[in-house]
Amino acid sequence: MDYQAYLTWLNEIDDLSPEQRLETGRLLAGQPSLEAVIDLLEARVRTMRACPHCTVGGMVIRGRANGLSRYYCKSCGKTSNALTGTPLARLRHKDRWAEFAASLSDGDTVKISAERCAVAGSTAFRWRHRFLRAVTAGAIKLRGIVEADETFVLCSRKGERNLDRKARKRGGKAPKRGLSDEQIPVLVAVDRSGTTISAVLPTVSAAHLQVVLQPVLDPDALLVTDGCTSYPPCAAAMGISHESLNQTAGERVRGELHIQTVNSRHERFKTFLRRHRGIATKYLDSYLRWFHLAVLPRHPTPRAVLTAAAGILPVRQCA
Repeated sequence: MDYQAYLTWLNEIDDLSPEQRLETGRLLAGQPSLEAVIDLLEARVRTMRACPHCTVGGMVIRGRANGLSRYYCKSCGKTSNALTGTPLARLRHKDRWAEFAASLSDGDTVKISAERCAVAGSTAFRWRHRFLRAVTAGAIKLRGIVEADETFVLCSRKGERNLDRKARKRGGKAPKRGLSDEQIPVLVAVDRSGTTISAVLPTVSAAHLQVVLQPVLDPDALLVTDGCTSYPPCAAAMGISHESLNQTAGERVRGELHIQTVNSRHERFKTFLRRHRGIATKYLDSYLRWFHLAVLPRHPTPRAVLTAAAGILPVRQCA
């Protein structure tokens, strides 16, 4: 944390409630990550008292089970705890979640995660996708100069039993040269502050680009792209300024305009995928979330991973 952010944090301490002060004190005293996240979940339930089954308020505490408070809903008669309704519900071995979160922040493979947490490989695989399911970007806006470009990932049907083609080993290569329906487009957009968004596209078209970019682009943003013909009509439909660089003619930089930042994001994402030796296309969105959670932040921590996996806070977008 830089000094200015630290001062801002200090100035907001006076607004903390007595309960929040106690929680902050426990964190500063070195409370384990998992206990801290569960305390945050418990505090949220105690404040809202809304049943996760019927959404009616007024739940009451009825004892404890598996280290968590049990809540009873007078409306529907069902019980719940702080994890009910989150991707972490019904997962066993809570004492190993913090270590698994650390393995996610380190980008470990399934095999390494399983050995590190002393669980089966199938358990580590299931935990990975359950943890990543709740990771969200939150409400963000890309402002100022915004670079956007797409990269392509080879379509993979890894894990399918009945293929209509010969299986490829360790990712393999596309049977066709250049771009084809074998390549899955991934859009990445980043502004000069480092805030980044990404999405898997059905195809690279103005309509699909607009669906992803319009909710996150500030109206005064300047969109900078390469010479792809889908961006000009997309920018016109959104009513934002647009500049394109003719990279085919060797135009890499024009004044302050370039797309080198977004291209570096592409390279980091491909490097991140490479160590996993081919991933199934159906899980590509989860790996994008993992990329935002553990690769883009400067100092990804197990606590940040657990907090995002529990759905408490969105993942930080700046790198």
